[in-house]
Amino acid sequence: MLRAVLASLALPAVCSAAAPAAALTSLFEKHCTECHDGDVKKGGLDLTALNWQPDERANFDRWVQIIDRVNKGDMPPAKKPRPEASLLKSFNTALDTSLRDFDSQRQATTGRTVLRRLNRIEYERTMHDLLGITTPLVGILPEDTPMHGFDTVAEGLRFSQLQMEKYLEAADAALDDAINLGAEPEHVSKRFFMKDEQSTRKHLDTPVGAVTDKFNPKQKHRHILREIPDAIVFFNEGYPPAELRQFNPRDSGVYHFRISGYGYQSDGRSIPMRVYGDNFREKRLLGWFVMPADKARVVEFTSLLKRNEHLLIQPSETGMDKKGQGIYNIGADEFTGSGLALQWVEVEGPIVEGGWPAPSVKRLFGDTPLNEVPKNKRKRINNREIAYEVAPADPKAAAKQIIERFAERAFRRPLEKGGADRFVKLAADELDAGVTFVDAVRVGLRGVLTSPQFLLLDESNSAVKGRKLDDYALASRLSYFLWSTTADDELLKLAASKKLGQPDVLKSQIGRMLKDTKSRAFVENFTGQWLDLRNIEATTPDAKLYPEFDELLKLSMVGETESFFAEVLNKNLSVANFIHSDFAMLNSRLGTHYDLPGATDEEFRRVALPPDSPRGGLLTQASILKVTANGTTTSPVLRGAWVMKRLLGQPPPTPPANVGAIEPDTRGATTIREQLAKHRTSESCAACHANIDPPGFALESFDVIGGFRDRYRSQDKGDRVDKHTPGGRYYRVLLGPAVDASGEMPGGHKFNDITDFKKLLLANQDQIMKALTEKLVIYSTGAGISYADRREIDAIVARAKKQGSGLRTLLQEVVGSSLFQMK
Repeated sequence: MLRAVLASLALPAVCSAAAPAAALTSLFEKHCTECHDGDVKKGGLDLTALNWQPDERANFDRWVQIIDRVNKGDMPPAKKPRPEASLLKSFNTALDTSLRDFDSQRQATTGRTVLRRLNRIEYERTMHDLLGITTPLVGILPEDTPMHGFDTVAEGLRFSQLQMEKYLEAADAALDDAINLGAEPEHVSKRFFMKDEQSTRKHLDTPVGAVTDKFNPKQKHRHILREIPDAIVFFNEGYPPAELRQFNPRDSGVYHFRISGYGYQSDGRSIPMRVYGDNFREKRLLGWFVMPADKARVVEFTSLLKRNEHLLIQPSETGMDKKGQGIYNIGADEFTGSGLALQWVEVEGPIVEGGWPAPSVKRLFGDTPLNEVPKNKRKRINNREIAYEVAPADPKAAAKQIIERFAERAFRRPLEKGGADRFVKLAADELDAGVTFVDAVRVGLRGVLTSPQFLLLDESNSAVKGRKLDDYALASRLSYFLWSTTADDELLKLAASKKLGQPDVLKSQIGRMLKDTKSRAFVENFTGQWLDLRNIEATTPDAKLYPEFDELLKLSMVGETESFFAEVLNKNLSVANFIHSDFAMLNSRLGTHYDLPGATDEEFRRVALPPDSPRGGLLTQASILKVTANGTTTSPVLRGAWVMKRLLGQPPPTPPANVGAIEPDTRGATTIREQLAKHRTSESCAACHANIDPPGFALESFDVIGGFRDRYRSQDKGDRVDKHTPGGRYYRVLLGPAVDASGEMPGGHKFNDITDFKKLLLANQDQIMKALTEKLVIYSTGAGISYADRREIDAIVARAKKQGSGLRTLLQEVVGSSLFQMK
C-alpha cells in the first residue's frame, strides 16, 4: 500500500521521473513506518495513508513538515538509527523538487501576493499625504488582522460591509478637514505666564487654614503650590494640575510650543516633565522632557492640538521628601522635596504653510478661482464659518479636471482612458441636480477615495508580464515598505521613465527614502510587529512587586528598541548586533533603570557598554523582556518561544489541548525552574520544552520590566530590601530564591548566563539572518514565505553575508530580489 501511495508522487504533472517515489519509499520503510503507520500513528501521522495531494493546503503543509523535520534531524528520533547520508540526500532531492515544482507552478498562475488593501495605518498616512491634512483616521477604521506576523499581508486584509461603512466615514472626516473654506484662523504668537493662570492663582490666593471642603469642615487648606520670584513650583503630578487654560484653540491645528522651567529643590537632579493635550475626558501625551536642576531650560516642540484641548503639564519623580513624607502631609510652605518650577509657555500657530485658504484646498482645487464671501453673507456649516467659495467659469469642466487629477494621484499610476469617468459623472449629476460646485466635486472625490483602485494596491498589470511588477507597482511596493504611504513625485517620475527597476537607481532610492523622516514609519511598524512592541501595554506590572514602573519607563522601553534598530539600519551594522552589541541606545530614564551612565536627557543616544555588562543586543532590552512576561512573573516558556519564533524563525508547535498552564508562584516559595521540572515529566511535554526552555532560562536574570536581578521578587516571603526612586520615594521589596540562568541546548551546548547564551546564538548567525530576511520579505511583499521562496531567501542571505551582513545591505538585497520585484 505504501508503494502505491508513494508512486503517485511520480505523476508527470509534478515530477518527471519515478525516482522520488523510490527515495521516499526506501526512507519511510527503513526509518519511519514503525512509528507512523496505521496502527501506531505517533504524533497523529500515518505515512501509509498519506496521499500526494498538494493542491490541498493541509496535505501540502504536511509534506513540508515531513521534509523539514527530517532535514533538521528531529526525525528519526535521536535514539533511533540514523539514515545513511546517500539515502537522506536522495530523499531530500526527490521531495524538495516535487514540492518546489508544484509551488512554483501555483505562483506562476496566481502570483505570490494576492490583491491586498491598505491597512489602516497605511490608509491614514496615504490620506494625509494625498490631501495635506493631519486628521486622525486610524481610530475610525476596524483593526486589521495580522497574518504571518504582520498587518501588511493580503490574507488578513479582507473587506467587509463594516469595513466599507468605515471607509466612507473616514473619507468624509478627511474631506471635511481638507476642504476647509472657513475664515483664516486667528494666529497666536504669545507668551503665557504660569503665574497668570486663574486656577493657579485661585489656589495660591486661598488663605492657609481656610476650610475648602464644605462636606468636611475639619479639612483645612494647605498650599501645595509654591510661588517664587520667577515661577510657580508644582510638586505633585495630580492635583492641582499645571494647566495652560489661557490658550484653548477653537479649531484643531499644528502649533509650535516653547516651555521654560527647571527642577526645584532637587539636589542637582533633573526633573522629568510630561506635556499632554487635555480635553477633560482624555489626555494625549505630546512629549516629555528632562528639566535640569536650578537652571531654566527652554524646550521646543511642534504638535497637533485638537479643538477644545489645552496643555496639561505634569512633573515626574516629585512630591516626596527624603523622609518619605508627601507634599499633601506637609504643605508647600514647609516641604523640602523636589518639584518642577514652571515659568512660561509660548504658543505660535496654527502653522499654515503657503498662506490661506489652507494648502489642502489648493491641493484639491488647483487654480480654480476662489472668491471671499462677504461677512454678512457667510453661513456656518459643521461649526465652521464659510468664508470662501470656489467659483469656476465652467463648473463641469472644472470638476472633471479636478477629479481626474486627484484620481491619478490617488491611484498611484496614470489613468487609463476613461479611468475616472464614473467619478466625474457622480459630480456632474450632482451639478445637474442643483448642488453647489464644492459639494458636487466632493461626491466625486468621495467616490475615488472609496474605490478599489485607491483602497487596493494595484499590481494587475504585472500579471500579464511574467509576474514582474511594472515600475508603478514597484514604486508603490517600495513606498509602502519604507514609508507606509504613497509614492512621492520622484518615485513616480522614475516609474514614468521606466528607470526605477534599474539596480543602481533602486539602490539610490532606498538610500534617499531611508534618509527621509517618513522612514520612521518603517522602523515603528516593522519592529512593532516583528518584536511585538505593539504589545507593550498588554500587561501592567504588579504595582506591589514593581513600584518603580511608570509611564516614562514604558515609553522609553519602546523608544530604546526603535532607536537601536534605526542605529543598526542607518549605520549598516551587522545583523549580529541584534544578538549582541557593545553599545546601547539610552535616554536618562533607561540609564537610571539599567544603572548605566552616559544619558542625560530624554533623547536616545548611543552609549558604549562596559565589557562586563549583561546588556547589548535585543534580548536584554526592557521592551522585549516586558512583552515576554505577564506583569507579575517571568516565564522561560514565553520567552523561549519568543526567541524561537522571532529571532530563529522556528516557532514551537502548539501545545496539546490537555496540557495545563503553569500558574505563577508570586509568594516566592518555588522558582519557575522547579515548576517546569515537574511539568516536563510528561514525555510529550519534554520534547518541545527541550527546545523552548533553554532560551527562556538564559533570560531569567531579567525581571518583568527588564531590570537585572540575581534573586526573584516575591509578595510575602523573602528578605526585605528598601529602595527608593530618583525622586526620593521609598519602596520595599521582598527578595526570594536565587536566580539560575544556566541551561543546556538540545545539541548539548551548555551556558551559565545570558553572556554565554548569546555566544551560542552568534554561532548560529545564518539562521538568524534567514529568519530576519523572511520577516522583511513578508512585511514588504504582503505574502507569507512559501516553499518555492526558500531558495531565493537563501540567496538573499548569501549575498548579504558576502557584503558584511549589514542590515541596510540585507534590506537592499530584499528589494533587489525576485521575491520583491515579482507579483
